[in-house]
Amino acid sequence: MKKILFLLIFISTITFSQKDKSTKMGLTTIDELKMTIYDKDSTAAAVVLYEHANVYLDEQHKYNTRTDFYYRIKILDKNSFDLANITINLYKKSKALNIKAKTYNLTEIGTMKTNSVTENNIFTNIDNENWSSKKFTMPNIKVGSVIEYSYSVISPYLGIDDWKFQSDIPKIKSEFDAAILGNYFYNVRIVGFLGLDKDEPSVKKKCIYIDGVGQGACAIYSYGMNDVPAFKEEDYMLSKKNYISYLSFDLQTYTGTDGVITKYTTTWKEADKKLKKIFFNNQTSKKSFFKNKLDISIIETENELEKAIKVYTFIQEHYSWNDQYWNTKDVKVKQAFNTKTGSAGEINLSLYNSLIAAKLNAELVILSTRNHGIPTKLFPVIFDFNYVIVKVTINDKTYYLDATNKFLPFGQLPIRTLNGQARIMDFTKESNWVTLKPKFKTSKNSASKLVLTEDGILSGNLMIRRNGYAAQHQREKINTLSEDSYLEDFEANNPDLEIEDYKLENENNLDKPLTEKFKININTSDGVTNKFRINPFFFGRYKKNPFKLKERNYPVDFGYSRKNTYYLSLKIPDNYKITQAPKNTAISLPNKGGVFTLKTTQKGNIINLYVRMNTHKKVYTANEYYVLKEFFNQVVSAENSYITIEKKQ
Repeated sequence: MKKILFLLIFISTITFSQKDKSTKMGLTTIDELKMTIYDKDSTAAAVVLYEHANVYLDEQHKYNTRTDFYYRIKILDKNSFDLANITINLYKKSKALNIKAKTYNLTEIGTMKTNSVTENNIFTNIDNENWSSKKFTMPNIKVGSVIEYSYSVISPYLGIDDWKFQSDIPKIKSEFDAAILGNYFYNVRIVGFLGLDKDEPSVKKKCIYIDGVGQGACAIYSYGMNDVPAFKEEDYMLSKKNYISYLSFDLQTYTGTDGVITKYTTTWKEADKKLKKIFFNNQTSKKSFFKNKLDISIIETENELEKAIKVYTFIQEHYSWNDQYWNTKDVKVKQAFNTKTGSAGEINLSLYNSLIAAKLNAELVILSTRNHGIPTKLFPVIFDFNYVIVKVTINDKTYYLDATNKFLPFGQLPIRTLNGQARIMDFTKESNWVTLKPKFKTSKNSASKLVLTEDGILSGNLMIRRNGYAAQHQREKINTLSEDSYLEDFEANNPDLEIEDYKLENENNLDKPLTEKFKININTSDGVTNKFRINPFFFGRYKKNPFKLKERNYPVDFGYSRKNTYYLSLKIPDNYKITQAPKNTAISLPNKGGVFTLKTTQKGNIINLYVRMNTHKKVYTANEYYVLKEFFNQVVSAENSYITIEKKQ
C-alpha cells in the first residue's frame, strides 16, 4: 500500500460533491437471489455482482482523504463461503467508519430474507506497529446467498491505493472513481491484459477555493471494467501481480500554495543515494572488517578468478541462509557474520565487502524476485526491489553471484532471481539495467540397461546425470537426507523398484555434473504370461499435462531452458518376441521453441528406446500457449505407450 504524508491545505469550499457518486446499500434483487450459475463462467464458486470505490476529500473529517467502498457478491458454491469473512486493513492513523453489511437469502415462498451484521460483531485487531484491522463475518451464509457490504476509510495520508479490477473470482462490474486536487499530479497506469470499458478522466475547473490563494482545479478519474474473468493461476508463471488487471496511481509531484514543486518520483541517480542509505543501511563500506576475516592465502592469490572463487566459497560455506530476502534498514553484516546466519541481503553484502577487501571489481545488483513482481522502469520506485546480488568483473568477463545457496556453483544465480532485468548499482555514476541469465545449461540424462526375466523381473543398471539447476535441486535433496532415507524415498516414488547398489559422483564438486548410478530390480508382474506389456518410461515421464486452461492470457515462464534425454536398452527372454513398440514420434514447437523425439529400434530380442525433449525458450507468450499445451498433450500420449511381447509358438 502506497502512503505519502498529506500536507494539509485549508479548503474553505468544495463546489462540487464527489461523495454523491458513492454507491449506497440496498441494491440486491430477487433475480440475483434466484441466480444459480454465472453464465460466463460455469465453474465459478462466486461472482462479484458489483464493486465500487470512490475517493475524495471529506470536509467533515478535516479534508482528509476518504474512500467509500461498496461490494455485492453472489455465493454459488460452498467453496466460496470464506468470502463471508471480511477484513479491512488500516494503516497507522487511518480509520474505518460507517460499516454496513447484510446477507440476503431467498425464502421458500420466493421473498427476500435479510440478516445484518451488528456493531457488536465487528472486531478490531492490532496487527503490528503499523497496521490494524477491522474484521467481521457475514451471517447466515448459504449457497445462493448474496452478501452486500460497504464502509469508508478516512486517511490522513495522501496516496491512492491500487484498485484491483481482477481477482480469483469473476466480476460482472467493477468501477473506480476519484476526485484529486489539481496540484497533485499522478502517473496513472493500467496493469494487466484486460481493457477498460469505462475510461473517463477529466479536469473540473474552479472545483475548490483555497483561502488566500483562490480557485483551483480538480482531476476527476472514472474507470470501469465489465465481465471481468477470474484470474486463474497455473504452473510456470511469475508473480500474478505482473498479470492481474489493476489500476495504479503513482504520485509524481505536489505543487504547494507558494508554487514550490515537490517531486515524489526522482532520478535514478538520486534513488541510488537513497538505496545506499536506506536499503543498504550504510553496510557497503565494511571491507576492513571482512579483510580481517579472509585468510591471508585468499588475499594473496594472484589469479583474480581463482581469488574471486575462493572469496565466494568462503562466504557461501560460512553462512546459513535464513530464507529472508532483504531486511533493508535492519541489515547488519558484522552481526550476521558473527552469528553465521543471515538474510540474502546480509549474505550478499558480506560477499560484496569481501570481494572489495580482496581488491576485486565488485558491484551490487538490485532486483525483484520472481514472486515479487517486475519493477517498473518508467521511474524509480525503490520498493519495487526486494533482493540484492553481486556482480564481479574479471578480465572484462562478468559473473553474477549469490552466496545464499551452498549448492550453486560460482556464477550461477538462484532461479528466484531470474525475473527479467536487474539494476547494477553505481554510487558515483548512474546505475544501469542488465538482463540476468543462467550461467550453466540445465539438463537431465537418464540411461538404463535392463534384462527381463521370465519371472517378470527387470534387472540391470540405471545412470542419471544432471547439470545446472537440475543438479542443484538434486544436491539439495540428497543433502537433506541420509543415504538410506534418500534411497527409500527413491523406491517410494518408483513403485515395484528395488535398489541393490548405489554410487554418487561429484556430490560436492559443483562445477561438474551430478551423477547417480543404481543397480536395480523392477518387479513388473507375477510372471511373464503368453502375452505381456510394459510401459518403458520408468523414470520421470510426464503423466499429466501441466497446462490445462482453456485460455491463458499471460506468458508461460519456465525460468530457463532445459534439455532431457532418456535411453533404455531392454532385453527380453529368447523365447519371446516383441509384437508392438512405441511409435516413432517427432514433435516440434514453432519458431524453434522446442522438440520432442521418440525413436525405437529393435535387433533380435533387444529393443532400444531413445527420447529427447528440449524446451529451448525461457518464456512462451500467451499466443504460443495453445501450441505449447498441445505439445505437452502429445508428449503425455507418447509416454503412455507400451511395449508388448508374446511367447513364440
